[in-house]
Amino acid sequence: MWVQKYRPETLEEYRGASSEKEELKEWIENWEQGDKPVLLHGQAGTGKTSLVEALANYADYELVETNASDVRTKKKLKSELKEATRQASFFGGKKLILIDEVDGMSGNSDRGGVKEIGTIVDETRFPIIMTANDAYDQSIRSLRNKSKEIKLDSVHTNSIAAHLRDILDEEGIDYEDGAPKRIARGAGGQMRSAINDLQAIALGKDKLTVDEVKQQASRDDQQEIFDSLKMVFKTTTAKTANRATQNLDEDADTFLQWIRENVPREYKRDEDLARAYYWISEADLFNGRIRRRMNWKLMKYVFQFSSVGVALAKDEKYSGWTKYQYPSKIRRMGSSRGARNKLDSIGSKMGEKLHMSKKDVKQDLPMFADFLSHYEGLQNQLQLDDEEVEFIQDY
Repeated sequence: MWVQKYRPETLEEYRGASSEKEELKEWIENWEQGDKPVLLHGQAGTGKTSLVEALANYADYELVETNASDVRTKKKLKSELKEATRQASFFGGKKLILIDEVDGMSGNSDRGGVKEIGTIVDETRFPIIMTANDAYDQSIRSLRNKSKEIKLDSVHTNSIAAHLRDILDEEGIDYEDGAPKRIARGAGGQMRSAINDLQAIALGKDKLTVDEVKQQASRDDQQEIFDSLKMVFKTTTAKTANRATQNLDEDADTFLQWIRENVPREYKRDEDLARAYYWISEADLFNGRIRRRMNWKLMKYVFQFSSVGVALAKDEKYSGWTKYQYPSKIRRMGSSRGARNKLDSIGSKMGEKLHMSKKDVKQDLPMFADFLSHYEGLQNQLQLDDEEVEFIQDY
């Protein structure tokens, strides 16, 4: 994966964050036992882990890395992390301890997990950096109070574009001037997402054109769902999985189709697949009840079962990158740009008549399909033509 292949090895190669890099350099150069750890925070994809790895290389420290969302119990933290903070490096040098995703530790303090990290921080013989997407998560307030906070802002578009151009040069792929910048603008300040997008579009090509980038569905239309899928498939905590749909601009049925389509691409163990499909079937069951009874209060269960249920179906996270696919069911009914444009057009037209948002219209489209079948004259009131009505009823 290009994300790994072109991960910065030095602070000079790390794009952006000039003041944050200097702050970290000063901290590690002057660190003494008893000094505060660093809580490095910022949205996912901004390069927190990469920055820590580059810092360790700069200071010539051995990096010992633990993911707090994977090692959640007090017992595991003691066995897998505490000793590392007490024993010298295998080669006799200094160590930098990285505790990734401390805000990924679930409710109930993970049976003493957060408290144990606090004890480790107090007793460590080596510098510690913790990372978090949300430094103000209440579950890690005690850790934040013990720490020196450094915030990584979103990566500037120009920095992302420059790195994408370097990657294309290294891969021997020619490109039109505007192509890397267009991908960078759509990445939402996330370097990792930009590199993944670049690889998905450019891999195997001799030249990357602006038109090819344009043809890729915009991040507003599809990348949000890809981010949500990664949150479900790459976590084992209910808290993180629940966030996957909080700001998602997709209806519950469409999200369920995405999950159903991509579960076998991510989960490889039979027992994980069986448990995941159990929760998918439960979500589908409630989806059917919603359509039959018009009880839209049940919609939350479709989201919960298809996100949290599926996330917790696996025993542990799968490593590596997975190429998620557009749902075949939606593709069969028309996943072309023309079909999506038709859906947007219908949503706008009906939203104006009904004083609803386009998103809400799209989410309630099955209900409107039923209304159009039973209430004569509704089609004229909504000023829908026969083709649009047919599209709604087939949706």
